Amino acid sequence: MKTAVVTGASSFVGCHLAREFALKGWAATATLSKPRDAYDGIQAERLKWIGESVSWRVLDLRDEKAVREFIAHLKPDLWIHHAGYAVNYGSLDYDLCAGRAVNVEPLACIYEELAKVGHSGVIVTGSSMEYSDTDKACRETDECKPTTPYGRSKLEETETAQELSKRHGVPTRVARLFIPFGPLDAPAKVLPYVVENLRNGNTVDLSPCTQRRDFLYVGDVVKAYGLLADDLQRGAFEIFNVCSGEAVAVRSLIEMIADRLGAPHDLLGFGKRPMRPGEPPVSYGSCEKAQKTLGWHPGTLDEGVADFLRVEAGHAAGARR
Repeated sequence: MKTAVVTGASSFVGCHLAREFALKGWAATATLSKPRDAYDGIQAERLKWIGESVSWRVLDLRDEKAVREFIAHLKPDLWIHHAGYAVNYGSLDYDLCAGRAVNVEPLACIYEELAKVGHSGVIVTGSSMEYSDTDKACRETDECKPTTPYGRSKLEETETAQELSKRHGVPTRVARLFIPFGPLDAPAKVLPYVVENLRNGNTVDLSPCTQRRDFLYVGDVVKAYGLLADDLQRGAFEIFNVCSGEAVAVRSLIEMIADRLGAPHDLLGFGKRPMRPGEPPVSYGSCEKAQKTLGWHPGTLDEGVADFLRVEAGHAAGARR
């Protein structure tokens, strides 16, 4: 049985990755920055949902000695580097020093130790915010000039992984995520906020929501990671956009959710909140490379919304019991 390490398992996408790899037959180890019983709220729900399908390990990626000992002992076939510092990721106040300490600096010892023990490779979770602002579909070959501190931190992570992959001969894939959505996302994010209030018949205060974004259901995200793990057999370093390839107005997605829930549109208070300063009007990616190279094809937005609401309703019912 192949072994996989998934760092950052308490995060939204991280919990889905850990559970999916375990369900697909990998001996998965999920790492956390603190003991499981120290988490609460949505993070505790995610860890409960993963359950005992994985092995758990507390691992501070900033602790080089602990990281080296962990890799030397486990000898993982696959390292999914999903953990990252994302506090205030959308703000110009993002802490670049903290981002570098978590997102970038641990990579040096991780790659060095993986090269010693034998491995399949590394998948690094990247971000669409690494790209420059543009109204065209972002492609993996584009020159990247991120406009936010978080985007700069993630781009440095990608560039560091590329250099270390070449130096140590560790095959690496960067999955540049656009906007994943689905069950167990942070309640404060716009889609969970909308769903929760509409289910309860409450009005929802929103910005005009005219910005267009590339939304992808989390189930499609984890399928892409599975194919990226297989693609590591080709070796070398490559970047793949993990996206739908479509720019959809946030308002249209919210109205789609309201229709699925049978909620009247007059509960949607578009324009009652201001747009976030510096919000780009459009951001989306091209998924042609992933389609051609990996054979990965994302589902439709309507399919993703339907599955999201179905699974989320199950989680909500379970929480009430």
